[in-house]
Amino acid sequence: MREFKLYSFILVICLVLIGFSFLVESAQNEAGNSLVVKTDAGKITGIQENGLRVYLGIPFAAPPTGELRWRPPALVKSWNGVKETTAFSASCPQPPAASGGVPINTSEDCLYLNVWTPANITSEKLPVMVFFYGGAFGKIAGTMPTYNGTTLAQKGVIVVTTNYRVGALGFLAHPELDKESANNVSGNYGLLDQLASLQWVKSNIGAFGGDPSQVTIFGQSAGGQSILTHLVSPLSKGLFSKAIVESGTFWTKGAEIDAFYSKADAEKLGEGFARNLGYFSPHAISQMRKLSYQEIANSTPWPASPFQMVNTPHFEPTIDGWEVPDSPDTLFRLHREIPVPLMIGHNADDGTTLAADANMTVPEYITFIRNRFGPDADSVLKKYPANSSEEVQLRLEQIMTDYDFNDAAKFVAESMSDLEPNTYLYRYTYSLPGQPFGAFHGSELFLLFKVPIKLDPVSNKVSLNMVDLWTRFAKTGNLNRGLNVTWPKYTRAGDRYLEIGNISVVKSGY
Repeated sequence: MREFKLYSFILVICLVLIGFSFLVESAQNEAGNSLVVKTDAGKITGIQENGLRVYLGIPFAAPPTGELRWRPPALVKSWNGVKETTAFSASCPQPPAASGGVPINTSEDCLYLNVWTPANITSEKLPVMVFFYGGAFGKIAGTMPTYNGTTLAQKGVIVVTTNYRVGALGFLAHPELDKESANNVSGNYGLLDQLASLQWVKSNIGAFGGDPSQVTIFGQSAGGQSILTHLVSPLSKGLFSKAIVESGTFWTKGAEIDAFYSKADAEKLGEGFARNLGYFSPHAISQMRKLSYQEIANSTPWPASPFQMVNTPHFEPTIDGWEVPDSPDTLFRLHREIPVPLMIGHNADDGTTLAADANMTVPEYITFIRNRFGPDADSVLKKYPANSSEEVQLRLEQIMTDYDFNDAAKFVAESMSDLEPNTYLYRYTYSLPGQPFGAFHGSELFLLFKVPIKLDPVSNKVSLNMVDLWTRFAKTGNLNRGLNVTWPKYTRAGDRYLEIGNISVVKSGY
C-alpha cells in the first residue's frame, strides 16, 4: 500500500513537472513568435506577407445576432489561448442583387476588422489609417480584395479595414427600437459599428506598433459620408486626429441624392419595411428578430439601376439627435465640426455611373428638376438644358457631379478651413484606360489600393503619387511638399485645390 502511494505521488509530481515544462516551452515559443499580439479580448496571431504583419478577421464586437440584432455593438467575448486571425471574415448580410448576383460569403456574425502593419515592435508608434467602404450603406464590405492594405502599409503606416452592418440590419429605425434605447433612438447601427472599430483601434493598435493618437479615418462614397458624419458626431470626438473624404455625399436634401433621413422619415420607412414582412406594432421587432438574416437581407429592396438607387427609399443614416445631432450640412454651416486636418475632394465624373440608366424623357426631366430645385429650377434648366433623352442622361450625370459632390466638397473645405489651417481640397480627373466613364465614382480606389488589377505605366505613376499624398497626410497632416507638386492649403480667398490626374496641377476656382 505504501509503495502504491509512493508511486502515485511520484506520478503526480512527474505530471506536474511535464505540464510546467510544456507551459514554459509554449510561453517561450509564443514569445519568440513576433506574430502573436495581445488584444483586450485575447491573443491573436497573423501571417507574414509582403514585408508586413497581417491580421485578418479580428473580432471587435460581439456577433449582432439574436437579441443583439438592431442594438448597438456589444463587447466581444474574450478567449483563451491564441486565436488565428489569418483569413477574412464573412461580409455583413446584403441582398443578392446588391452584388450583381455574384455569390459572396455573408453572415450576421460579421463585426471583424483587418490590420496590415509594417511595425516589428510595439514602440514604433506608426500613424494609423482606418478605412470605411462605400456601397450606399447597402452593400460591399471591408473584406473585399479591392481593399487590401498592403500598398498603403508599405509606405510606413498601419492600415485597418473594417466591416459594418448595412441595409435593414444596419440602419433600420423603428419606434419599438426607440423604446429599447436609453437615448430614444434607433437606426445608425452601422455607424455605431464604425465607432466601435475606432474604439478598438484606440485601445489596441499600440500592440501592433501604432500610435492611437495619430489615427486618420478615410472613406469613399458612403464611407466618405460616414467620415463627414463622424466629423460632426460628439460620440466620435477623440477617436481620430485627421480625416480624408473621397466623394462623400452630404446634403440632407441634395440635387439627386438625399444623404440623411429625418428621424420621422426613417421610422416611417422602418415601419413600412416591417409591414411588408407582415409584422405590426407592438411586437414587430421581437418577431423580426426571430427571422433568419437571409430573410431580412433578401427583403431589403435593391433598385435595378444606380439612378433608382439614389432616388428611391433605401436604408441610410438617420438624424437621430444623438449620434447625428442635426443635419451635417447645418452643423458644418454653424462650425460645429471637430477641427482636425482634412483632405477632401471628389471625382470629376462621379455622376457617370451613379446617374446611369435614368431612362428619363425631356418632360420627365423638367418635372424632376422642378421638384428637386423648386424656385431655382429655371436657372438649373438654363444651365443644364436637354432636348433629347440622350442629353437628359448627360445633364443628370453633370448635375449630380456638380451639386451632390463638387459643391459638397467645397462647402466642407470652406467651413473646415475657417477652423483648421491644414485643410486640402482636390479633384480627381484621371481616367483608367479602356473604359468609357471618365474619372468615375470610386475609380481612384483602384490606384489607391492597387489591387486586384495590374496597372499600366501611366496609371502606376498616378497611383504612386496618390499613395504618397494619402500616407504623407496621415503621417504629417501637411501636404505643402508633395512627390511631384506643392499642394497649397485651402482658403476661401485663394480657393486653390489640387487636380490629381496624369500630371497633378494646382488650380483655383473649384
